[in-house]
Amino acid sequence: MKTIKKFFGFTVVGLMTYLMSGCVVRPTVVRPAPPIARVEVIPRKPSPRHVWVSGQYRWRRNHYVWVPGHYRRVR
Repeated sequence: MKTIKKFFGFTVVGLMTYLMSGCVVRPTVVRPAPPIARVEVIPRKPSPRHVWVSGQYRWRRNHYVWVPGHYRRVR
C-alpha cells in the first residue's frame, strides 16, 4: 500500500512539474521606433549597370546603427 502511495505521489509531482515547465514567461523586448532616415547625397553612378540602395537604420545589439547607402551592380 505504501509503495502504491509513493508511486502515485511521485507520478503526480512529476506530472505537475512537467505541466508547469511550460508556463515559463520570457521577458518581451520592445524595440523603440527607428530614428528618421538621414538625407543622403547620391553620388554619380559608376556605370549604367549599378542601382542605388538607400541607407537605413538596422538594429544592432541594443541600439540602431545607420548603414549608409551604396551602389549595387545589377546583372
